[in-house]
Amino acid sequence: MTKLIGFDKEYSDLLNRYKSNNLPNSILIHGLNGIGKRTFLNKFVIDILNIEFKDDNFNHHLNLFNNNTHPNIKIIEKEIDSKTGKIKSNIAIDQIRILKTFLNSTSVFQHSSKIVIVDTADYLNINSANSMLKILEEPKENTYIFLISNQISLLLPTIRSRCLKIKFNTHNLTNFTNIIKDQIDEISNEEINFYFELTYGSPGTTILYYNNDFLDIFQLSIKCLLSNDLDDDKINLSNMLSKLTNDEFNNYLSMLKFILIVVNKLKVNRDDKIFVNMPNYLELESLSENLTQKKILLIDLII
Repeated sequence: MTKLIGFDKEYSDLLNRYKSNNLPNSILIHGLNGIGKRTFLNKFVIDILNIEFKDDNFNHHLNLFNNNTHPNIKIIEKEIDSKTGKIKSNIAIDQIRILKTFLNSTSVFQHSSKIVIVDTADYLNINSANSMLKILEEPKENTYIFLISNQISLLLPTIRSRCLKIKFNTHNLTNFTNIIKDQIDEISNEEINFYFELTYGSPGTTILYYNNDFLDIFQLSIKCLLSNDLDDDKINLSNMLSKLTNDEFNNYLSMLKFILIVVNKLKVNRDDKIFVNMPNYLELESLSENLTQKKILLIDLII
């Protein structure tokens, strides 16, 4: 399991709350996508299991959790559509109904907490969100519901108001570098710095980009922005983008927005050397010369 790097204060505060029986039933962890919120909660759940089952076959309970089969732990996330074979766009109300049954049933391990992780609550639709709200309004004893959110504004205000809210700030470059080097064996410091800027310090998004060759899409996008013709590059880019999932396409839009931000910064200050070691720096510089600020703002508004 991925080790947790960063968020030491947030972690110790939450664990102390649990140990002192002062942890609310509903906790909302929010911050940038891919920053490590699920990793944080996975470690927290393991520590709870270690406290509750330290002298009672802890390794067995740990294996159950790692295999997502622990009877006292429920993970709610988007499921695969049995008809299309693709991941659904929302967390459906049927999943929340099953969650209600889980919460109302007698615990298999009666002296153990029931734990729910909703990853991510942003994907609750209006029906499932209202159903989740009713659960939060009627908390069960010795039950902890953790909601993960990448964009807290997407949640119902009534859901937000029911939770202890913990905001995760972005990683500094040191922690970001340590996380990436722990996950990717061969990556240069120049690439790490590039991905740190590109993803706003999100290790999860960086690993996604790296493993799915998003750098190729990044470079091809710059070439297409430099060209005014309908050429093979634009056709190839279109074909590549058509194969992306909704979440991957949203990541691409963030990447495109980043390109425009860099181009605009270079246009305003040509002597700014912060991006000089970035892949395709010369092409970005050319793009800043070719695109007017009006066009940059127009594209930015579109995406």
